[in-house]
Amino acid sequence: MRYSSSAHKLADKATVGQMRGTLERVLTPRDALREETSAPLRDFADLIKRLSQEIDETVLPRRFVLLSDAGSEATFVVSNRRLVELEIGDKKIEFGIETNTDADTVARVYAKALRALSLRSGPLRLRPIGRALNVATQGTTCTARHIAEFNSQSRFENRLKAFLKGTHQNSLGWLYESSDGQTVTHDPDKTVIEMLQRLKDAAMSKTERHSPIRSIETLSVPTCSTFTIAPDVQVLIAEDGKDRLFAAFPASDQVMVLKKWHRVFGRSAP
Repeated sequence: MRYSSSAHKLADKATVGQMRGTLERVLTPRDALREETSAPLRDFADLIKRLSQEIDETVLPRRFVLLSDAGSEATFVVSNRRLVELEIGDKKIEFGIETNTDADTVARVYAKALRALSLRSGPLRLRPIGRALNVATQGTTCTARHIAEFNSQSRFENRLKAFLKGTHQNSLGWLYESSDGQTVTHDPDKTVIEMLQRLKDAAMSKTERHSPIRSIETLSVPTCSTFTIAPDVQVLIAEDGKDRLFAAFPASDQVMVLKKWHRVFGRSAP
């Protein structure tokens, strides 16, 4: 209950801040607003701030474009004060049909893609380009408040490492592969770590054979799978972006481990 209360307080604070910003814009002279909206977005923080404003002020379905000196870099759709679609280059950011994504996860994925775009494209300009037709959200949307929470690089902390830290003491052994290719292991039981290594090799081999190469590395959403490997041993395989974790836990700890996953990632594991 304490965790839930804390989360609600943070959400209330963010909502109050969003409302204050909206009121300030209502009171801003028209010429100042026109100058603000025509100014280039210098960095990722500027981009998120402006994007949040457009989301919060757009009700009818509208399409926008992000322009660099080289031309169009991305388009996005806002409807009913929610960001409902983002396309970078010719690649639309999509979620699995059966993926139960909450607004916080959607905002994180969109913000990661926008941060990568901001870093490689330089200053951007945001322009409305007309009505959006046939808007279909399938639940993969987020509000201005959700996207505004990812306004800096520091917001993209490594959640998989946080999850591992919180479950380490219960683990029978784990193997962690970071996005830079480095592998770290905790192997109190050599038999367990050898089993996890075999699972990792098999999983990576299957991925290389069957997964298409993605031009945008930020499309993946966190995944977590568990299965029984022995009567009293449960294996967990988790991914967040290019970070992967293979871990073994006592079967009796399964519920606790999945609760910690939900606490860190804000969504239930399959």
